[in-house]
Amino acid sequence: MKRTDILNQFESTMTLPDFSAAINTMGVGLTVVDATNEELPLIYVNQGFVEMTGYSKTEVLNKNCRFLQGNSTDQKEVDKVRKAINRANSTAVVLKNYRKDGSYFWNQFIISPVHDTEGELAYFIGLQFDVTEEIEEKNYSNKKMKELSNFDRVTGLMNLDFFKKHLQEAIDQEEQGTVLRINLKRFRNVNNTYGEALSDKILVQVAERLRQVCSSPICRSFADDFIILYSNNQSLEDILTVLEHKLSRSYLLQGEEIQLDYSIGISKFPENGLDVESLLAFASLAMKQAKQFTTRQYAYFDLTLSEQLTERMRIEKRFQHALELNEFSLHYQPKYTVESELRGMEALIRWNDPVVGMISPANFIPIAEETGFIIELGEWVMRTACAQNKRWQEEGLAAIPVSVNVSAVQFVHPNFVDKVEQVLIETGLSPALLELEITESLLIDPDHIITKLHKLKGLGISISIDDFGTGYSSINYLKDFPVDTLKIDRSFIVNVPGDKRDAALLHSIMQLGKSLGLIVLIEGVETKEQLQFFKEHDGDLIQGYYFSKPLAVDAMMKKLIGNKK
Repeated sequence: MKRTDILNQFESTMTLPDFSAAINTMGVGLTVVDATNEELPLIYVNQGFVEMTGYSKTEVLNKNCRFLQGNSTDQKEVDKVRKAINRANSTAVVLKNYRKDGSYFWNQFIISPVHDTEGELAYFIGLQFDVTEEIEEKNYSNKKMKELSNFDRVTGLMNLDFFKKHLQEAIDQEEQGTVLRINLKRFRNVNNTYGEALSDKILVQVAERLRQVCSSPICRSFADDFIILYSNNQSLEDILTVLEHKLSRSYLLQGEEIQLDYSIGISKFPENGLDVESLLAFASLAMKQAKQFTTRQYAYFDLTLSEQLTERMRIEKRFQHALELNEFSLHYQPKYTVESELRGMEALIRWNDPVVGMISPANFIPIAEETGFIIELGEWVMRTACAQNKRWQEEGLAAIPVSVNVSAVQFVHPNFVDKVEQVLIETGLSPALLELEITESLLIDPDHIITKLHKLKGLGISISIDDFGTGYSSINYLKDFPVDTLKIDRSFIVNVPGDKRDAALLHSIMQLGKSLGLIVLIEGVETKEQLQFFKEHDGDLIQGYYFSKPLAVDAMMKKLIGNKK
């Protein structure tokens, strides 16, 4: 039998009741609307429609099907149906409709026009599918995804964006409140030692302890930084006491007890302002202030800190322009042997701002480290120092090594070794004439830096440990590091040789370096007596005002000319 014959046979035998019966077994509602009547009344509904809506046929016939709509029905979807009717087109929408008992269901509604033998529009046929389960599951998933997007994956605390909304609401309601910003000290060392997966367990413990302190909104903003929005319904001093009790207890990780210190910065509203970002910044600044205290763990934001923040923001905004406009320069401080022979020089950055004049490195270097700008700035220092040293050699001056300070932020960057090698290639400076000074604080994490140190040594570069004795107790690690020079901090020589205890301590550190086969350099030598002490105890190199302060390029060049053999 031909396909056309089959279709003709189907059309001649299939009646509307037969079609409706088939639709009913599928649980689908079928409606027919009189398109010739501007009210568009229902002239037929099947049993599927009755079961889906709870209305009997006699209750709905000759009515417009808008009675299924309610306040929550999406009018944009309704408008799509109206446009399709006006244009005699087909369309499909999903509507929130309501049953006779007032309960709702999600109706996937498909409408299509039917024309008579003369081509005139006669009916609209509608098919209704109850898709409530699918829509509810989708809405639930979307809701859960939205909820999850508002909370920290590790601790379950609010994330920063969600916390800011709560803080803004509290401000808008003209409440009085307090922002407490909490930072865990040295958590990075735990992270580096145990790995992120295990160290996250400590963050979970911290979050739980904070929940025990108060039911206020609590946020983990990043890494080891937490924020509490406290609504002054309890004495703040009491809260700080409870926090101290909770946070000072040790944490358990793989059966080991780990002790972490913490600092808290506090800002208040409306006293310190009514701007969310400012209050968070003020609390952060106070937290940094608290880190400098030795007798307590918290600090309140005040006007002095506000002035510091203003200065910090000004410096931060000026960084990139300062580099582009060549406002940074290098000075060089010579290094001498105890016999007054010039053996090296240290490159020291200076910033001459056209508005405020000279800005101390002590003021801008910490900000550069916190913002990450130190990576770009440190590379500029290294490239400039290497290029200058190469030019001096090309001019026939003495070939002595130049040392460059390397920030911990710089050093841990994945591309640091490649950048050093690239600078040496671009400037043409011999690796033997470059020394990198790394801070003692890096020694606390030996496994992560020793590989880099060996790679740098493989390039032919010298390594110096800067400010030794002021940071972590790293004597156990020092013997394993491929370093060349131990640079003893100036604080150890201030009272030498007059103070016998300081003299004995300095001598012990020098002997430690010598026993490990390292060159011992002391910085901050300012008197003849200090030089003599250093000489008598087998010191190697000296840096300090006794011989020379840091010199601009031209002045350093004269030193090199005078040293020319």
